Amino acid sequence: MDINDYLREVFSSRTNAEQMDEYIKEIKRLRKEATQYDEDSPGGMIEIIRLLTEAHTLMGRVSAQKEGDYAKIHVVRDNVDAEARATAKRGEKEVAAARATAELRMIEADALEQKAYWKNELNSVKEKIYELRLRVRIEMHITGGGVHG
Repeated sequence: MDINDYLREVFSSRTNAEQMDEYIKEIKRLRKEATQYDEDSPGGMIEIIRLLTEAHTLMGRVSAQKEGDYAKIHVVRDNVDAEARATAKRGEKEVAAARATAELRMIEADALEQKAYWKNELNSVKEKIYELRLRVRIEMHITGGGVHG
């Protein structure tokens, strides 16, 4: 079994690549739309929160997929490494394993980069939503939502 066979097997169970592309397009659209609203007004902040929450849900799906892709590629690399070591002659195991996994290590590095990117994006949007929610609460409290007196 060559590397491409392994990779086909790894990605055969993954969410449809076209669906991931659609999620990413929708995330970009939602984030762009969110920038059209004023962060200084409670109504604008609420609309931004709504849009970013929707984007956050999709980002969670993309992030989970990227994390799964990385884990699967890592397992494939480990399997190819073990197979190469098992079939190599004594004294050549390290070199055989390195040669067998060279391409997979680059693919794994790309997958790790994507995993980190989407995890960071997910956390960044989560923090922005949290900040806006606090600002809305403060704004509503100050401008009449909760002040008694």
